[in-house]
Amino acid sequence: MSLKGFRKKEKRTKKQLSDLTGISMRTIDDYETGKRDINGAKLSTLLKLCKALSCRLEDILTDEETLDLLQEVERPQ
Repeated sequence: MSLKGFRKKEKRTKKQLSDLTGISMRTIDDYETGKRDINGAKLSTLLKLCKALSCRLEDILTDEETLDLLQEVERPQ
């Protein structure tokens, strides 16, 4: 599911998400529309979004390499 999908699932507007996270509405809109690549966001930004939307990093990231690395980190050897 996309960032927008999780936001809608949580019944939050962009304004509400912005207020909860401290991330500007424009930035949230840019992530949702693809004008800005969410995979390039700072980790703190991603974690704020995940916390506000009750989701995991892998739920909103789309970059396969990043997702693979995240799985490796979560499965210590």
